[in-house]
Amino acid sequence: MSHQKAKICGCGYPVVQRTSWTHENPGRKFKGCRFYNFETGQRGCDAFDWVDEDILEWQKDVTNHLLSEKQRLAMEMKIIKGRAEFMEHEMKRLNEEHEKMKVKYEKMRKKAEGSSKIKNEHVYILISLCAIVSVVVSALYVMVFA
Repeated sequence: MSHQKAKICGCGYPVVQRTSWTHENPGRKFKGCRFYNFETGQRGCDAFDWVDEDILEWQKDVTNHLLSEKQRLAMEMKIIKGRAEFMEHEMKRLNEEHEKMKVKYEKMRKKAEGSSKIKNEHVYILISLCAIVSVVVSALYVMVFA
């Protein structure tokens, strides 16, 4: 069984395999120094070898188009998630307001219920007084004009 020695870069560490996502080489595999920084493009040393063959122009165009579409969809997803969070917050606020209004309604209903009892009692008293006055007036009318 033969063991291949791992290639060591100039920094003294084994090289690592990565994928390039640059505009010129989207999706291409390469091996290089582990200290290569994607954001800055700086390398720890000059260790670098492509693993695969150069891609054709149409492959580069298709891959770049798919990458930009992926970025557009990711941005759209962030917007949709933001809207959903806003709607959840708004729904929570509306539910709290609804609960407050239910409590207020119950208080008003109980108050109105209590005042309607008082009004009903006043109506009965008023009707009774009218009936008594009517009987008294009728009796007086009969006494005066009979």
